[in-house]
Amino acid sequence: MQVLVIHVRGNEDRRLFIEKQLSGPGMPVEYILDGNKEDLTDEVLDKYFAGEMYGQFPNTSCAYKHLLSCRYIVEHDLEGALVVEDDLRIFKGFKQKFEESMEECRREHADEPLIINYEESSLLLVPRSQRRKGKMLYKAERDRFAGCMYVSRRAAEAIMEYVEKHKSEHTSDRLHTLLIQKGLLTYYWSYPCLACQCSCDGSMPTMIPTRPRPYKRLKWFYKRFYKHLLYWFR
Repeated sequence: MQVLVIHVRGNEDRRLFIEKQLSGPGMPVEYILDGNKEDLTDEVLDKYFAGEMYGQFPNTSCAYKHLLSCRYIVEHDLEGALVVEDDLRIFKGFKQKFEESMEECRREHADEPLIINYEESSLLLVPRSQRRKGKMLYKAERDRFAGCMYVSRRAAEAIMEYVEKHKSEHTSDRLHTLLIQKGLLTYYWSYPCLACQCSCDGSMPTMIPTRPRPYKRLKWFYKRFYKHLLYWFR
């Protein structure tokens, strides 16, 4: 399985962080290096973006890198690829669980333009009442961030076709949700989750400017405990 890493060119700390984690499972890695803020030329912006996403902004750069990952899948004629962001912390047993999910995907969802999300970052979980033994993939009506996901070739084609025709006014996760609502994508959440973005749990600073969030790491710990408990009773 090809792994495409959304990476800010020049950030060696993050490159080493994600590379160390993926080298253990022996998953082939390709870095999406183009698409830094300085690469967002008028030509690129005019072709792909509109509204609040039109400009040399960090969130536009991230969205463009995700589009480049879709283009990579299509141009290299891949069945699909695992797309991860470079601040991702993968959980123990990631490769085995990921391979199990791919077996389920090929068995039950092979012809769909699908995305499978594996991350815990948004703390949106599959309710316990819906979980089934031996099943990992659960259909969802919205994205739950874009830090760790399998993107099929058909999904990559659908995303590129839509953006090239209509442009995007959204970050990647919000764009995915829009395309789900339009019936252009099918989307699945994994259970269990297999990874989490460090910029979400507070263990690594985000590269997209936000308001200061004191004690973010501690707040995440308690929020995570509460959310897992909440979804256990649902």
